[in-house]
Amino acid sequence: MKKAWEDVKSFVTVVMTLGLVALLFVPNLNPPTEIVALYCTSYGSIMTYFFTRIKKESGEDEK
Repeated sequence: MKKAWEDVKSFVTVVMTLGLVALLFVPNLNPPTEIVALYCTSYGSIMTYFFTRIKKESGEDEK
């Protein structure tokens, strides 16, 4: 189960990074400023959650 969560983390990181790059650098894509701000805020929150959570020791039960 733990391995699956690490794969989800990698998948979400790659997909959200590609989405952010598309929003910022695709020339003909011109979304509203509010959408870009919302996406950037969500991106920062999700990346902070994934990369700052404390990993449990292997002997502890997951709930």
